Amino acid sequence: MAYEICEADIEAYHRDGAVLLKGVLTEAELALLQKGLEEAGGDPTPRYTKVSTADGAGVTLVDQFASLASPSLKALLAPGRVAQIAARLMRTRSAQLVLDQMFYKQAGRIVPTPWHQDTPFLCVRGQDLARVWLSCDPSPRAVTVQVVRGSHRWNVVYDTRSDAPADVVTAEEGGAFTYDGIADDRAPPAPDVERYRDSFDILAWDVEPGDAVVFNGNVLHGAEGLDDHPHPRRPSASSPA
Repeated sequence: MAYEICEADIEAYHRDGAVLLKGVLTEAELALLQKGLEEAGGDPTPRYTKVSTADGAGVTLVDQFASLASPSLKALLAPGRVAQIAARLMRTRSAQLVLDQMFYKQAGRIVPTPWHQDTPFLCVRGQDLARVWLSCDPSPRAVTVQVVRGSHRWNVVYDTRSDAPADVVTAEEGGAFTYDGIADDRAPPAPDVERYRDSFDILAWDVEPGDAVVFNGNVLHGAEGLDDHPHPRRPSASSPA
C-alpha cells in the first residue's frame, strides 16, 4: 500500500466513525482515478442522477456503479485495494465491493450535500459497511464529506427523508435508477444537523488528491457548499462490506 494503515487509524475509525488517510493512493492509482472520473463524467451509466439548486445552479452528477462506464475506474478497483483498506479498518479478514459511486461537481457553485446515513439508501444494516471516499482534486473541508463524530454508535437508522430544509432538487435521472421509493416512514427522519451545527461534534478535513476519507455506513454525514470553488469536486465513493 502507498499508506500503511496503523492501529491509531483503526481505533479512530471505530471510535469516531470516520478517519482521514493521507496519500493512500499511489501516483498510478491517482492517475487512474482522475482519468476514470472524466470517462464516467463524460458518459455516465443509465443509473445516473443530476441534482442542482431549484434554479438549476451547481449541478452534481451522481452515478451508481460508475466503474461500469469507465475502464480506468474498473482498473483502479480490480486489484481489490479499496476492499483491503476497508477490511483493515473494519478488522475483518476480507471485504467485498458492493457499490461504487461517482459525485462529479463542476468548478464554481458547489451545492451542499444534505445530512444523511448511507445504510438506509443501500437497504443494509449492521456495522460492517465502510465507505471509501477518494478524491482526485484539492477539496477544502467546506466541500469535503463531514461526519457527526460517533453517530454510527447511536443505534438508530434514520429514514432517507429529512425535516431539514434543502435547496437541492433532482434535476434529471438516467432512467435505470431512481431515488423514489427508497424510504421507510416507520423510521425517524434524519436530524437537521446543519441548522444546529453547534450542537453536534462534527469532523471535517482538508483533503488533497490521493487522500481517502473512510467512514462507517451508519455515520451521519453531509457537506457544506461554496458559491465559487476554483476546482471541480470529483470524488469516487466505494462501499466494501
